[in-house]
Amino acid sequence: MHGYQDRAVTHFYESDAVQAIMPMGSGKTVSAATAIRELIDDGVIRAAIINAPKRVANMVWPTEFRNWEHLAGTKVSCVLGTPEQRAAALAEDAEVYVTSRDNIKWLVEELKKLPPDHKLFDLLCIDELSRFKSPRSKLANKHLMAVRKHFRIMWGLTGTPRPNGYEDQFRPLQMLSNNGLFRPRTFDQWRQKRFMKVDADGKPSEYGHQWVVRPEHEALIIRQIASMSFTIDPAEMPELPELTVVPHWFDMPPEALARYKKMERDLLGHVNGQTYLAPSAGVASGKLEQMVQGFVYGEGGNAEVEWLHTVKFDALVDMVEDLSDSPAMIVYGFVEELRALREQYQGLAYMGAGVSDKAAEWHEEDWNADRLPLLALHPASAGHGLNLQYGSGNQMLMLNMPWSAELYDQTIRRMHRQGQKRRTFLHLLLMRDTLDEVKFDRVVGKMTDQEAFNKYIRKV
Repeated sequence: MHGYQDRAVTHFYESDAVQAIMPMGSGKTVSAATAIRELIDDGVIRAAIINAPKRVANMVWPTEFRNWEHLAGTKVSCVLGTPEQRAAALAEDAEVYVTSRDNIKWLVEELKKLPPDHKLFDLLCIDELSRFKSPRSKLANKHLMAVRKHFRIMWGLTGTPRPNGYEDQFRPLQMLSNNGLFRPRTFDQWRQKRFMKVDADGKPSEYGHQWVVRPEHEALIIRQIASMSFTIDPAEMPELPELTVVPHWFDMPPEALARYKKMERDLLGHVNGQTYLAPSAGVASGKLEQMVQGFVYGEGGNAEVEWLHTVKFDALVDMVEDLSDSPAMIVYGFVEELRALREQYQGLAYMGAGVSDKAAEWHEEDWNADRLPLLALHPASAGHGLNLQYGSGNQMLMLNMPWSAELYDQTIRRMHRQGQKRRTFLHLLLMRDTLDEVKFDRVVGKMTDQEAFNKYIRKV
């Protein structure tokens, strides 16, 4: 283990509540697992529950305990599968119980049946804590908070604690601290006190479309977050091969662009001289994004598809041919994109909706063994728990770049992480004069949503 991982183990060992902010690929899993092992060995705790995204719970945590010599003797029970299988696994005489995020409601109901001094309340470790960033999250508010007071120790692991602002820290840290960090305790009251609304030009407005922290409160919020957080300086991590991001900009055909612009005008509203997305950004990231990719779904959903152009797909095919000597990952967004890719490349392996954990494990092994010339990934499925840095693959082609900075970073880090030996290339396929520009400025340029949107609408 590296020196920074040893520091992380010590911090975990000494903390009853902590948010560990460790860059993707830094080994936060083995660090937390080592601290758990030491706490058990020293008699501080009897057991620990690990809660993680489904694929991470199924593939990563059990493997981590098997692969490290100092962890190999740990009794691990995977609380997964049917309710009967989960109940049997939870009843096992184990030291570590690994369960998935989709089983939280069930887990909480089982924990409610236990006395407060039961060993299952010794420690709860939440992997990918940022998944609970929504202040309206029922999993956090209604379920986890119902038993939070019984846990002696609670840790959260994350690589991206506040991708969209300080608001994303409220629910995770209130949960870790059992509602003891931020005041007032409810999200709406806290935001009303610490933040203010701004309009499209960034000026305070009662009817603004975005909340920003009040300057006089920012230092306090930072201190509060820091008081519960452990961080790793990326400079401490072993140096990785260079990551080169290559944007490829294309022009939409005139007829398709005219149709796109008409829909864009319909989606952009104007009130008191201000421009905003109407009725929501979700609409813009739907129909407009489909048109950028080359098609639109009809009223019947995925079953009805009208193709407008194949600019991005044609460019992708050319790139794949140019990279014939190197395996390539293709990042897609829509089901129709995957269908077109699988039609173009017969037998294309992919990781996305409908792919079982077992199949994903096979694809991961085949990719790392250089048995796959191409592998398609959906950001929501590839964001966590995949180690795709081995083998000779070092080319990633983003046919459809995600809106989320977190998903974007997580997807890249599946390939560009410790274990990667080659310079990594990320190719972004983007369309000029479309919302691809907003995505690029927001995710790559690190602009806020409002800044990226304001920059774009000046061109509309």
